[in-house]
Amino acid sequence: MTVSRWSRIGGAMMALGLVTATSAAAQEYEWPRFINVITPIVGTANHSLAVAWTSEFSAQTGSRARVLPAPNGFTRVQWLNTDEGRIAMLQASDYFDQMDGVEGFASPMAGPADTRVANMNMVTPWGYMVRGDSDIQSIEDIGPGTRISFSPSSSFLVAGVNALLAYNGLDASDVELVEVGNYGANTRIVVEGRADVTFTSPLSGPSYEAEAAPGGVRWIPLPAASDNPEAFARYRAFQPGYVPRETVAGVTSSLGVPMDHAFQANHVRADEDEELVYQLLKWLTEEHESFREAFTHANMMSVDSLVAFIEAGTLQPLHPGAIRYLEEIGVWTPEYQAHQDALVEMAQTRVALFEQAVADAQAQGIDTNPENAAWVEFWQQALADAGVTQSYGEMVLALP
Repeated sequence: MTVSRWSRIGGAMMALGLVTATSAAAQEYEWPRFINVITPIVGTANHSLAVAWTSEFSAQTGSRARVLPAPNGFTRVQWLNTDEGRIAMLQASDYFDQMDGVEGFASPMAGPADTRVANMNMVTPWGYMVRGDSDIQSIEDIGPGTRISFSPSSSFLVAGVNALLAYNGLDASDVELVEVGNYGANTRIVVEGRADVTFTSPLSGPSYEAEAAPGGVRWIPLPAASDNPEAFARYRAFQPGYVPRETVAGVTSSLGVPMDHAFQANHVRADEDEELVYQLLKWLTEEHESFREAFTHANMMSVDSLVAFIEAGTLQPLHPGAIRYLEEIGVWTPEYQAHQDALVEMAQTRVALFEQAVADAQAQGIDTNPENAAWVEFWQQALADAGVTQSYGEMVLALP
């Protein structure tokens, strides 16, 4: 089923009166008094989107939805795992790194956990941005001495740099990595002339600011896999959670440029109340028109985007409450359920392996801080002993 077919189905359902009025649903369902929604930092597209929909949600339902901007991806996961919030934004690359327990995700509180997709936020382009007057025209122009913005605040930003280097067969020592502390600085440093290229999204506030600066910015096209299959395979090994397509949303300079796109979803814990997730997805769908104009890219926070995510090959398991709603509107299939079951089994197996490794390490007196090299080595050995030879992303992509 394509998204366009879903749109026709949705229209027919509306015409037949099969969709319940949200006001009635809101009165029938007793919403939680408070819901904390965890997002990236202020200025990012996902933070702005959360502010847009939660404001309308609180006004209509009486449930107070509070937006909690986290300083980095590791913290978003930790806050969800420790109940600081009930909803947290994760894109597939975040999820894959979390399930691999890499970098900050090696922490017991931010490591592999059984979380599920509740709804889709946006289909977000990610690419390589340079100044408008830069001599860099293509990925192949990245070489020795290139100054690359490097933000270790989130693992997917690190992966974006590693993928860029891998495409050209470079090591970090071949270029100049200019380290910054957060996502906003990751973009601004190029405009300021202190770096030549950065990995960022044309949807976010810093990119709009960058484009408005004197001289503007440009975006490096992502080469097709067929242009250089070996180089692209090296690139994709670091970026398994993306779908390449032409950019249709974001700053003007990015439109029409081929980039990788991430389906950015709101996750909840697997044990989250099924009724809450069902009612939330139902509300977001039926009341989409009430908040879609409140933020430039809120139009993408739709069930159409969720269906597109499933049809593209679901990369993260869905929550039973979301599946229940998709079954209700007639877009869930036995094939989707089979893929869902495989994803859930993979996730639960990985979580159990991580929890056992943490317990074993702590029993041996090993500090499970992700900055402790002994713990990192212990966790990697636990993966090897379990026969894990691929990254989690590669394992997901290998599923039928």
